[in-house]
Amino acid sequence: MHGGLHHLHARKRLYKHLSPYPHPTRWKRLFDYVMYGVAILSPASLLPQLHMLYTFQDAAGLSLTTWLLGNIINLLWLAYGLIHRDIPLMVSGLILAILNILMVYGIIAYS
Repeated sequence: MHGGLHHLHARKRLYKHLSPYPHPTRWKRLFDYVMYGVAILSPASLLPQLHMLYTFQDAAGLSLTTWLLGNIINLLWLAYGLIHRDIPLMVSGLILAILNILMVYGIIAYS
């Protein structure tokens, strides 16, 4: 219907008396778009750790509990993105879920 931006249009209607969306101030509007980029690029921060895990096949120093909890939290963010039809959150959540599952698998396999 709105290309996955339903909640932004709802936000525009609900909060127009507080802060219109897109914001009329240029830097706030730019910051909104920068944060979409951050949401999409943030999964890249896991790639070096995955590379080290699978290259050296050594899980020393990696906590399975931490990665499992991180995956649960990420799945909640993914669900939030799906519920609100926020494409950047859905993409980020899906990529992070895949990378987190690969980390958990690698920790179990190489421990």
